[in-house]
Amino acid sequence: MFNKIMSVFLSLTLCMNTVYAQEEKTDNNWDLTGSMVWSPEQKELTFGELTLKVWVMPASGMATPNPGYLLFRADVSQLLERMNNIAGRIDQVVKEERKACDLQLKEKDVSCKISMQQLQDSFDAQVLKIKSLEGDVDDRDDTIFYWQLGAGAATVLALSFGLFAISK
Repeated sequence: MFNKIMSVFLSLTLCMNTVYAQEEKTDNNWDLTGSMVWSPEQKELTFGELTLKVWVMPASGMATPNPGYLLFRADVSQLLERMNNIAGRIDQVVKEERKACDLQLKEKDVSCKISMQQLQDSFDAQVLKIKSLEGDVDDRDDTIFYWQLGAGAATVLALSFGLFAISK
């Protein structure tokens, strides 16, 4: 029973709120019965160093008095923001590009140092290999020289024995 009484009471307060929420009448009411006539208005807008002549249209879908570009409010605000801050934006882009170039230069320097170290290590390894091969060639030259001396001595000894045997 209590729920029914509360629902009736709340329903009545809802109806009464809409009645009391109406605007109070004043002596300075606008006349909204007549037709409103709006006409396009030409303005000059300055965006940084750029000056544009713009037609301000009171409603969408109106024919423009002169052909040209259609600018929306968001476009105009973006143009204003970009053109008024163009020097700051240019400085920011220059700083970003300079930072990227400096980073690339550091990476290139590190890469060059690593490449040079690898080339130096490879060169040192080849020098050691060449020196060991030269040492092997020198050892073989010495071995060949000793073989030649031994063969020459054996030949002289054999000839000496041969001559000694013939003379007897």
